[in-house]
Amino acid sequence: MTSQLQQAINLAQSLSFAEQLELLKTLSTIIQQTHSLENQVMPEADTDFCAESFRTSWQQAVTGQTLPLSELWEGIDVD
Repeated sequence: MTSQLQQAINLAQSLSFAEQLELLKTLSTIIQQTHSLENQVMPEADTDFCAESFRTSWQQAVTGQTLPLSELWEGIDVD
């Protein structure tokens, strides 16, 4: 992890909840724009499934459509 990224994380942690949500929405937009640009530059890359899955998961996270960590493994038998 770069020191610049660590500084950004530290700053994000110091924000209020409302500010963190706003930051999350802004980062989502930036990531989607970057992804669109990369697909224009490298159209042969087979990233459609991964990109769509990421977009869906990111949108679920932004809108609070998540499960508590304690529930993620419920019903999974690991024998």
